[in-house]
Amino acid sequence: MKSTNSKSIFPNSNQVFYDLFNTAVANVTEMARLLNEAVNAPTSYEQKFNFAHIDKLKFKSYEVTHRVFSESGRMLISPFNRKDMCDLASAIDDVADSITMAARRINLYNVPVITQPMIDLAALILKTSTELEKAVNAMNNLNKSAEIFELCSNIKKLEAQADSVHNKAFADLLNNEKDPIELIKYTDVFAAMETATDSCEDTTLIIESILIKNG
Repeated sequence: MKSTNSKSIFPNSNQVFYDLFNTAVANVTEMARLLNEAVNAPTSYEQKFNFAHIDKLKFKSYEVTHRVFSESGRMLISPFNRKDMCDLASAIDDVADSITMAARRINLYNVPVITQPMIDLAALILKTSTELEKAVNAMNNLNKSAEIFELCSNIKKLEAQADSVHNKAFADLLNNEKDPIELIKYTDVFAAMETATDSCEDTTLIIESILIKNG
């Protein structure tokens, strides 16, 4: 019989939760990839195709989150505290919400020009999501806690970069954009994109708390 590592956050009997969290965070990374492709798309058709796909994946995120809530209430054995599991699932879903909101604002506002700050923010969203996926994937073993903390630190650094891009872009808008409608559009888009990296950082706080409690 295969032994279970006592230092595992996700023991073999809880593989269902391990799979759910991995599915949720992989879904977020795919949404971030699509957003990044959308802002770099050569045609409006390709951009809108990616936006539509993001909307579909948001529904998948909701389904996975709902299942975590359902399974955590039903099963007698779980990876860790039920509240922590639900908080982690909700936090990952918040990242998906933020990416969806950014995509919808770009699409809804029919932004005339994809600016360099938008491209930079989309790239940072993809980087933070990728690091978040690595962190969650590594959570099956507390022996990897140092690696996970390092990944969380990387996410915080990337979020700080996103803050810097957002702040500079907003300042440039105030100084150079003369059309008040366009000013509002771009301000909302930048804010939504920056919120996605904020959500990734918020998720790291929950991950770190789980590691400390279960270390």
